[in-house]
Amino acid sequence: MSRVYKYTSGLSSQIQSFIDEKRALGCKYEKEAKVFYEMDRFLVAEGVVTPVLSQNTVEKWVSKRPNEKRKNQRWRLNFTKRFVSYLLLHQYEAYYPEYKISSSDDKCFVPYIFTNKEIGDIIAYFNSMEPSRQYPNGHIVIPMLFLTLICCGLRAGEASTLKVKDVDVKNGILTIRNAKHGKSRRIPVSEGMRLKYAEYYKKLHVDSDTEDYFFPNARGNCHHTNVLQSRFREALWHCGIPYRGRGYGPRVHDLRHTFAVRSMQKIRNEKGSNLIALPYLSIYLGHCNMNKTQYYLHLVADAFPELVEKQQAYLGDTIPTWEVPE
Repeated sequence: MSRVYKYTSGLSSQIQSFIDEKRALGCKYEKEAKVFYEMDRFLVAEGVVTPVLSQNTVEKWVSKRPNEKRKNQRWRLNFTKRFVSYLLLHQYEAYYPEYKISSSDDKCFVPYIFTNKEIGDIIAYFNSMEPSRQYPNGHIVIPMLFLTLICCGLRAGEASTLKVKDVDVKNGILTIRNAKHGKSRRIPVSEGMRLKYAEYYKKLHVDSDTEDYFFPNARGNCHHTNVLQSRFREALWHCGIPYRGRGYGPRVHDLRHTFAVRSMQKIRNEKGSNLIALPYLSIYLGHCNMNKTQYYLHLVADAFPELVEKQQAYLGDTIPTWEVPE
């Protein structure tokens, strides 16, 4: 249940309408609703009693706060720009801050994109696992769980919480329930993966209940994402892939980034363009909108620079900033 905030400034009605619109599009907008509450209190303190956002009010709101990281200030600026754009679209008087905030004083995370050889080495490492007394089925579960992350592009939490009822081994369909932004989706898998799921099902779940976890840990519960990260770190070490430290990766989540980039490269090679496929990949990955998916155009830009040119010609300069998607 989302927390309900009461807005009382001169822009309270516009704030609520903006939030309602975003949630109607499928976004949770819980963090943003809280930030809007902070903004609303700020506007009340500033004496804003009419639906007008002056330049002085906007600049004061987005100014850097004591001990605040630059990336947090940048997020607030971009958040404010989206709201101001909404106000201007609906003919309200508001100041749009044209400037950008540099991230030069913050560590900028760059996803690690694994090579085909590295992916092969990681799969081979997990397939070499031996049975253990503490986790009798671990040598069956863990390889299949990581193969799902590699081949299906799921978030770690999405894969670890799959239940038996969510994996259609006959038709090769995964049902992802209540994922990020509260959205559920159904995604197809390749025939090769479908056959692997069917074989895995026969080994582990012939007598399982539909509510049992498809990838159970030693106690029959789902794997915590921290545990998966620890196992992944072990795989990196055994495969000779350098771990650059906390905040630098590679992380389990980089398997998802790799899946997205490889998918775009494959589509480009087979179809000649990524533009038509972007909406489908966005839905497959469970992104709230295409903005996040378009980030991957930048990760393949070195190999295919014409993709960015086509994207800009087709969609225009609609995405001024790019952030790493989740």
